[in-house]
Amino acid sequence: MSNSRISNRASEELSPRELELLSLVVTGATNQQIARELCISPNTVKTHLRNIFGKLGVESRTEATLHAIQNGLVPVEGQEQNAVPMEASRELSAEEILERSWTSSCAPRSLGLARSLALAVAAFLAALVLLWPGPRPVVADPQADTRLFDHPSPSQANGGEEALSRWRDRAQMPSPAGRFAQAEHDGLIFVISGVGPEGPTDAVRVYDVAKDAWEHRSPKPTGAANIGAAVVDSRIYVPGGLGQDGRPIDRLEIYDPRADTWSQGPPLPVALCAYAIVAYEQGFYLMGGWDGDRYLDAVYYYDAIEETWRLEGQLSSPRGFAAAALADGRIYLVGGYNGSSEYHMTESYQPELARQGKDPWRTRAPMRAGRAGHAVVPVLGHLYVLGGGWEHPFSANERYDVTNDVWSSFDSPIVGEWRTLGASRIETGAGTFIYAIGGWNGDYLSAVKTYQAFYRIYLP
Repeated sequence: MSNSRISNRASEELSPRELELLSLVVTGATNQQIARELCISPNTVKTHLRNIFGKLGVESRTEATLHAIQNGLVPVEGQEQNAVPMEASRELSAEEILERSWTSSCAPRSLGLARSLALAVAAFLAALVLLWPGPRPVVADPQADTRLFDHPSPSQANGGEEALSRWRDRAQMPSPAGRFAQAEHDGLIFVISGVGPEGPTDAVRVYDVAKDAWEHRSPKPTGAANIGAAVVDSRIYVPGGLGQDGRPIDRLEIYDPRADTWSQGPPLPVALCAYAIVAYEQGFYLMGGWDGDRYLDAVYYYDAIEETWRLEGQLSSPRGFAAAALADGRIYLVGGYNGSSEYHMTESYQPELARQGKDPWRTRAPMRAGRAGHAVVPVLGHLYVLGGGWEHPFSANERYDVTNDVWSSFDSPIVGEWRTLGASRIETGAGTFIYAIGGWNGDYLSAVKTYQAFYRIYLP
């Protein structure tokens, strides 16, 4: 079918409102900016986007933008004047160029300049798609690690889901996501920001365990990916993260679940994402992470009472995408990625020793497989490690016996790739449950899986 016939058919299918919204998508406007521009709610924007994607037969903003420009569905201002030399097309892929134009640096409702620049970029992309002889090259940004983003590929091993006796399905997330922060408070699981099929999001989705239902709360002020969260004194702390421009940020944003409000704390000592985070006493630790140029070995502690940061120590080696949990009075740091390989290692950290100037680290038995981008949950003297890994698919999760320093395997409801998910422990009258949410399995997941780690039996 010719491009003109595709254009005519799509134009007939899209309503005037959908065409108006699509023109804003092409400029790189976020859902929040589109909502303010058109005086509609963000949920209405999402509904329109789903309808547009369905009518155009695309699955993402990137594909919708390229389709719209190629088929003349939206006007392109200054296409010839702003053309980019073809040589520049070899520097970045289409996805990377669009990601760099999709930033939130412009104030709301001030889209004029951003629209002109983005349209020029989109016009160039359309020309590139039409004229480029063969597959478009994807060249990684030398300033970024490729594991900070998800790249679908036909070669990826997507094992899918398995029906297992101790795993159960619960109500799915409103939309698929990964690389978010997850925290449990007062019987609610908070899934904060992250990335989904439409790109970065500032959404705060809350799962009520008792009701098996989801609701939305006030969005995070700064959307970010590759983040974590710590609950301290009934407030949820979300530090740093990867910003929409593809660089780490140094913001500390604090959520009050009771008031449904956000506030800002003192900035991090360094912009950071892909760290391990764990609450401890009156604050929390950040271990390792990516600063935009390299993986770090720093151990930072934030005192929520004093509202101060301090550098408390170093890791045995730099890494990101590790996971940390508190058990038996120690912090256990599990796995991670150092830029070339995924770690099997498990180490424990005693904060009291660090504060006395002594070596706080102890080497523990390694995992059976190297993992990164995994989740870890402490349950009654054990650490449950779920998912993780870019280097090879997994068919099982791992469980660590803290007392005996021994690892064993247990079933996984997702086989193949399963990373950048979230996990929480929930205590109920029936026992202790692990809730594993979202992540990546060749695509973003909306699945909520529960595993009963321990049963509680009442005797007469």
